Amino acid sequence: MTLIDLSFEIEEGMPVYPGDPETRIRALETPDLPAEGWTTHVIRMSLHAGTHIEAPAHSIPGGKTLGDYPLEVFCGPAAAIRREEIGQCGIDAPILLVCTGLDPFQEKQGRTLPQPFTVDEMRWIADRGVRIGGFDVMSVGDIRVHRALQEREILIMESMRGLETVLHRSLKVYLFPLRISGAEASPVRAVAEIVR
Repeated sequence: MTLIDLSFEIEEGMPVYPGDPETRIRALETPDLPAEGWTTHVIRMSLHAGTHIEAPAHSIPGGKTLGDYPLEVFCGPAAAIRREEIGQCGIDAPILLVCTGLDPFQEKQGRTLPQPFTVDEMRWIADRGVRIGGFDVMSVGDIRVHRALQEREILIMESMRGLETVLHRSLKVYLFPLRISGAEASPVRAVAEIVR
């Protein structure tokens, strides 16, 4: 079995969307823990930090949360295309990964930024019948762009990495969110399995 990690590492000081809190990871400083040999860490982060999945509740008041979706939605066959192929190819998988070829964290580093996705691009994706759209950008765009998918109850994966390694390959992806009550988003360990 060949597995490919499509996630960014969660680490202290990692780039976050402007206005979101910085990610903090600290060792718990309880006197008994180190004395007894235990190590315990505490993490503070936005649910939208790093590789994450977003439910309709993120952009639609009263929309579905991640807990409203059965587990089967978060895994399955996937197609991976370049952004330039939107509108020009057929999609026969319930999960679509769209590669811009840019590192989403470059946005924070002031390097070349991708153009935000358009409502028309999102409508084309929605019209393909996918249940998850995955992207290698920190944000697909403004609230109208999000809603073009989320109004149709399509989940959005952002800040994926390595999508160029899975382009046009036969694959299955696993995109399980943490089980957080009422959450509109969650960090994800995104993994692609190459199907032979």
